[in-house]
Amino acid sequence: MATITKLDAARRQLLAAIHLHWFFIEPIAVYQLATNASEICDAILKKSGGTRIKQHVAEQQGWEIGQLNALINVARNFSKHADRDPEAEMEDLEDCNGVNLTACIDYSMAARRAPDIVGAFIIWFAATNPEKTGSFLSEEAHSLFPGLGNMSRSDQILAARRYVLHPPPSEVLNNARNELSDFWRWKELRSQGQNFRTE
Repeated sequence: MATITKLDAARRQLLAAIHLHWFFIEPIAVYQLATNASEICDAILKKSGGTRIKQHVAEQQGWEIGQLNALINVARNFSKHADRDPEAEMEDLEDCNGVNLTACIDYSMAARRAPDIVGAFIIWFAATNPEKTGSFLSEEAHSLFPGLGNMSRSDQILAARRYVLHPPPSEVLNNARNELSDFWRWKELRSQGQNFRTE
């Protein structure tokens, strides 16, 4: 029987999160998968002494890591536990960009490489949020996703789908650090791209 590593588990959940985010727009599932992937990578980075996004965010905000984890896990725990509060309600999630971005960066740091769609998500985030990311990947964002920050949310998603189905040449996304594993899992979805609105 084949075995998988913790990083394999993180990567597979992250790839699922990105595809669900862009093709099915299901924020609850995206949030669960992205936070799972991020948690695995954060633990690996903590053990190896690597740069941790959670630590950086907590320090920037003046929080303890526990406070940040509690904030992140509100929606995650709501989606898992019904024994304690079966009648509980929560505002529906609309935007999972931030948790997906964190998971993408965490995975890239932990694995020291990543599938190109992970890099594409990071650049897409920079293109959709120029006011948050400043000069971070701004040149690449403008090149791959010009004017994305001024588009509607639905048009931003369409731009992502177009990229996934027909990725343009890019020095950032086509280099030796790209990881090609697991793409076969999503090949059928991408090959059925005509069933998803892209225009």
